[in-house]
Amino acid sequence: MAAPKRDKQVKRVVGGKSAGFLKPKTSSVSNKVLIILAVCIIVLLFGWKFFFDGAKSTAVDVDPAKFEELTKQPETFVLDVRSGFEFGGDKIAGARNIIFTSKDFKQEAEKLDKGKTYLVYCATGSRSAGAVSVLKALGFTKIYNLKGGIDNWKDAGKPVVR
Repeated sequence: MAAPKRDKQVKRVVGGKSAGFLKPKTSSVSNKVLIILAVCIIVLLFGWKFFFDGAKSTAVDVDPAKFEELTKQPETFVLDVRSGFEFGGDKIAGARNIIFTSKDFKQEAEKLDKGKTYLVYCATGSRSAGAVSVLKALGFTKIYNLKGGIDNWKDAGKPVVR
């Protein structure tokens, strides 16, 4: 039976003196760089959300009861973002129509007073959620979206006008 082979170890010599056995080269510098890079990426991801998104917004989805309560507050603006055809039917009293799917939506929204509170709705809540995102991007800070849209409003027995 043959004896097991032993690995030869190579001694490293530094300045004429033995510096110990040669070890696989691991760079603590490259590990530090990777850690710093990972921390920077995390800070940037979270920092973007908290520092670079602009003004903090109160954009929230509200139910018909809260939406109705908000319509009675001063400096509120009820914004219907449905099509002109839909707006010609049932609507919430006092609503103004700016069509979200129109190419002019952003330009029309920029003309609005950013100091007011905006109550936004559509038929089911999808388009109004998109409109809320655009309003937030434009710097509006007090925005409420009617959860479920005017369909939910009517199902809750809230009043509409033609």
